[in-house]
Amino acid sequence: MRLKGKSAIVTGAGAGYGAGIARRFAVEGARVICVDIDEGAARAIATEIGGVAVRCDISSGESVKAMVETAGSFDILVNNPALTQKPSRVAKIAEAELDRLLSVNIKSLYHMAVHALPVIRAAGGGSVINIASVGALRPRPGMTWYNATKSAMITITQSMAAELAPDNIRVNAIAPVVGRTAMLEHMFGDAVEEGVQRLMSTIPLGRLAEPADIAAAAVFLASDEASFITGVTLPVDGGRTVS
Repeated sequence: MRLKGKSAIVTGAGAGYGAGIARRFAVEGARVICVDIDEGAARAIATEIGGVAVRCDISSGESVKAMVETAGSFDILVNNPALTQKPSRVAKIAEAELDRLLSVNIKSLYHMAVHALPVIRAAGGGSVINIASVGALRPRPGMTWYNATKSAMITITQSMAAELAPDNIRVNAIAPVVGRTAMLEHMFGDAVEEGVQRLMSTIPLGRLAEPADIAAAAVFLASDEASFITGVTLPVDGGRTVS
């Protein structure tokens, strides 16, 4: 019950890492607001864990504003923007795909800063956790623009941590290696299993990340056990950054 008495917004909570974080936060005693663009998916997780479901397009400031108003008071925010790209050479990504990637993975953090941070500040402080990617720390060809958005997230995390410390708001990031989420199908299409085998060969611990792995790190960073930790990026990657 490390999060007993706390209230958390988790974006992208309808599936994948977001769902794993929402479930674990509830087990640890938090009230969880499950946010997703897929309202049905958010509602399914919220019903399972006794949370609150809110539909939100995090790339839209108006949608984020409405979501925050519905959520009420909270002191934990997990920014889990989960848009990836299809592997491609640096100049081959469609401009519309790039714009959507930037809007979801980066601009959403601005919308949350405008609308969600004042609520955490009014609560007396809290914790912001940004879900980045190991690709930001050890980028590889073919994912340049996705990696760039996650690198930006890490820089934003560090800058926000320094700025918001006087408000008792801690800001940290988690950098997961890839897991079996919907991203795999977007990345590899019909060749998912072939792609998985290639990925696993680069991970010293020999498996992909599980939602529970990311959730465990998020619980720690959100809890009072991490009360003196801010501005860090925690790789949860099975050793990918050192291989």
